[in-house]
Amino acid sequence: MSAPDPELRRVTVHAGPRAVDLALPAVVPVATLIPSIVDILDYRGASSAATRYQLSPPGAPALPSATTLAQDGIRDGAVLVLSQSGTQPPAPRCDDAAEAVAATLNTAARPHGPRMTRLTGALAASCITAGGAVLLVRNALSTNDTHYPGATVAIAAVAGFVALLFAVIAHRAVLDPIAGLTLSIIAVSFAAVAGLLAVPGAPGVHGVLLAAMAAAVTSVLAMRATGCGGTTLTAVACFAVVIAATALVGAITAAPLSAIGSLAALASLGLLEVSARMSIDLAGLSPRLPPLPNLGDTDALPAADRLSTRAIRADHWLTSLLAAFSSSAAIGAICAVLAADGTGTPGFNRITLAAVTGALLLLRARCADGTRLLVFAISGITTIATASAVAADRGAQHGPWIAALTAVLAAAAMFLGFVAPAISLSPIARRGVELLECLALIAMVPLTCWICGAFSAVRGLDLSWS
Repeated sequence: MSAPDPELRRVTVHAGPRAVDLALPAVVPVATLIPSIVDILDYRGASSAATRYQLSPPGAPALPSATTLAQDGIRDGAVLVLSQSGTQPPAPRCDDAAEAVAATLNTAARPHGPRMTRLTGALAASCITAGGAVLLVRNALSTNDTHYPGATVAIAAVAGFVALLFAVIAHRAVLDPIAGLTLSIIAVSFAAVAGLLAVPGAPGVHGVLLAAMAAAVTSVLAMRATGCGGTTLTAVACFAVVIAATALVGAITAAPLSAIGSLAALASLGLLEVSARMSIDLAGLSPRLPPLPNLGDTDALPAADRLSTRAIRADHWLTSLLAAFSSSAAIGAICAVLAADGTGTPGFNRITLAAVTGALLLLRARCADGTRLLVFAISGITTIATASAVAADRGAQHGPWIAALTAVLAAAAMFLGFVAPAISLSPIARRGVELLECLALIAMVPLTCWICGAFSAVRGLDLSWS
């Protein structure tokens, strides 16, 4: 057997799925060997762009291009890997400072472009619609006589129909989901305003009932017609259904607004607890008894893609339900604390109910992420801020207490936003937070009964034991 040639290195070179045994010169720089190896392996690929290659032992850094195999310690029988280098081309050098600044700003990522323009237009249209709707409702609630109420309702209804028609065109023909969803929300807003103003007289529970039902129907119709914004429109429809059910109770019982709002908040918080189970049932993921085996029925067989579709559908349902019920809970608590009564000032029970509702929504935010976290945070913060403002207005003469309450709430918000996410709670602490949430939810029941006058009604029965 002949002795090995010290001037050659017999190695195996791998490049993707290809491999070849080569005898390479040991005293030639690696940069000189790579082009021949690439030609032998035909590893250039379909791209015609210039590519830099490198040789490296498995699991080790690349060999320096200026050194030889002998200098790198490569022996006979070694395994090398040919790969493309990920080195980016060097940044251009500018002699002038102004050119360097311009080049840096040009390469910096900025949120500009057609998408940002469309988002700005959508936000502007939504704000204009919301402002017009609030102005119409304010005019209807004012003591001044509103001129041409029928024409106002007709124009609002026609505007809603036109917005819905353009929403279908925007998504089906232009393929722009942002415009489709924005126009759908605008259509829902106009439909709700038309329903509220369609009832003669000052707006009341009957007008709210009609407005909520019109909004729910328009949301479902827009979701089916446009095929976009399913999660958002489903949340709007569910929210409108809760408001409609609450208004129906108010129309039947003629209860005061504070009682209706507290009942809506309590019912919404209860629905939040069962939202996960509802989403599973609505998406078809709930366990069912297996059907009788039928070998000829292929639809009865389990399919992985069908399970994935239902799981995604359940997640969308859960997001919609959580957004709807958290919003209705916040609206109910705010209406309860802002409702006028015989004394003209909200009582301690209503302020406490709004504060507890906001705290429960913020506690729910700890287990959410993304859009759900944002909805819970906005609902909870809005409710607590309203309760704090009403409490401060009630005790306007106590300036130090108002300043202290504002400072405490601001410090709590900063702590929850910046410090709390970095704290890892122990299992006992997590159970303690869950117990606190459960106790707060239980406390909502007597608070609601107190606001609704259930305790006074029972006390007035004058029951006697015999």
